[in-house]
Amino acid sequence: MPELNDDDSTGYGNSQLHEEVETEQGYVMQLTENEALFLDDNLTLMVEREGDEQRVYSMRPVQMTARLAAPLDLMEKIGKAVVYTTAPENQGKEYGFAMDITELFLIREVASSFIRIEGEPVGLNLKRKICVLLYAKDLEQESRDARLAQLVTGINLDIQTSAIDGRDS
Repeated sequence: MPELNDDDSTGYGNSQLHEEVETEQGYVMQLTENEALFLDDNLTLMVEREGDEQRVYSMRPVQMTARLAAPLDLMEKIGKAVVYTTAPENQGKEYGFAMDITELFLIREVASSFIRIEGEPVGLNLKRKICVLLYAKDLEQESRDARLAQLVTGINLDIQTSAIDGRDS
């Protein structure tokens, strides 16, 4: 799936997302340079081998040098984010791309809230971005439901039959 940045012939474009773009998966992640580098350092490629009992392997030992094995699609997206955000002309810009729910949960697993890079709370920022993508709509709905319930509580719902029929009791 192509990234959602405006690209020019060099492959580097601006980091403005098209607001009208609806992704197939429904999630759009924006990464800073430090977030992209952190993820690139903490994920390793997941490799599947045909005809082998243990079918899934990682390219690096997961516990020693990488915290989690990730599929090729996610590694490519993060690699593009690294290239984009580290280009001098894109300094300070974020890279936006589409993600599915599985990829969000994979990144969530490595996003430790205490991780800081160059003063940026990378882990907390990633965790917050992911949680907003996953849960913001649910929280908004819960808030609307709570407000509605509060409004309805004050209304007397005991309607007498006579009032409905237009007769006095």
